[in-house]
Amino acid sequence: MEAMVGGAAKPDRSRAEVVDGRLARPDLLIIGATSRDAGKTELVCRLIRRHAASSPIVGFKITTVDGTDDHCPHGGDGCGVCTSLDRPWVVSREHDRESPKDSCRMLASGAHRVYWLRVLRSELAGGAADLVTRLPSGSVGVCESTSLREVVEPGLFLLVRTAQSSRAKPSARAVAHLAERVVVSDGRSFDLDLDRISVVDGQWALRREACAVVVDGVDGRSQADSDTALRRTQASLEAQFDRVVIGPKTAPEGASPVSPADALDPADAWCLVTPPVAGGIPQGLVNTMFRRRATGDAVVAVTRSHDRDVVLAACRRELLSEVIPTVEQGPAAIAELGDRCAVRELRFGQSASGAGLEGLPETARRDSVSGPARRRGAEAP
Repeated sequence: MEAMVGGAAKPDRSRAEVVDGRLARPDLLIIGATSRDAGKTELVCRLIRRHAASSPIVGFKITTVDGTDDHCPHGGDGCGVCTSLDRPWVVSREHDRESPKDSCRMLASGAHRVYWLRVLRSELAGGAADLVTRLPSGSVGVCESTSLREVVEPGLFLLVRTAQSSRAKPSARAVAHLAERVVVSDGRSFDLDLDRISVVDGQWALRREACAVVVDGVDGRSQADSDTALRRTQASLEAQFDRVVIGPKTAPEGASPVSPADALDPADAWCLVTPPVAGGIPQGLVNTMFRRRATGDAVVAVTRSHDRDVVLAACRRELLSEVIPTVEQGPAAIAELGDRCAVRELRFGQSASGAGLEGLPETARRDSVSGPARRRGAEAP
């Protein structure tokens, strides 16, 4: 283990993208667990082995310390490394590939670099912001931690539990609702097909058992630009959804138009509705939208396509007839949608990923998540 490479001074986060107060890193996969020995390190190592050849991976291990009172965070006497913490956090780099320690197993599995953050729980946000500066552009990160999800909005968050587990530790209960998937493990095998996880354009993607619908939208593009945007949008969604439906208006010449409602699977309780977007649909944006389904009937966000704001929406399947016209008309129609159902508008602090709501009209802003969600004119429960 290399000597300390982190410090106590909090890094400048003023230029970082923030979602709901959390540092947004779509290039980071966080894997937590409901209890010790649930198999999260094994899952971390398997994913590193699967993707290290195609994407440089940086591994992270986090240990949160409640206090330096000679009590190991994992129980027992411990090794004394965490209890000797003399500053808010310390970041160390791992070099040993032979040790059975979790961080060493990551390195042995093919991670390009591995870092270990020991941090006082009260300083987790500052330590996490420092830690992710070790994740360079062109690489993706895999982090073994549960508590990190409290302060970071990752590309993906998986929560591992054992088949026999009936209780979860407090840190897992606090973030369980933010997990894309709860993975059941027997310590060696998992109920998640790992082929569903991929890296696309430097962001982690999970192919959902759900449907994405591509409809026409207002963005002023030429026919050639329209065809290119449609191809890129379809390709980006195929890594994220089992089914991608191209609506009647956007179907390429010679293709059979399909009604979105007819193409949905009975199990599709929610779906994504989007116009063709010039650069495709970022994986991190879709994941962030789907995480917030519990807060309304639809979750909307705005991104740019050919220098115009366009709307994306994740919605309940029964609201397709309401949501599709909103997506086709653009941001100005969001306020009207909010009159008919509970809408959660996703806001970004800054827009490093090109997605946000800064372009919304004032009428839509007043009905945003910062105020009460509305369901047919009344406050949502």
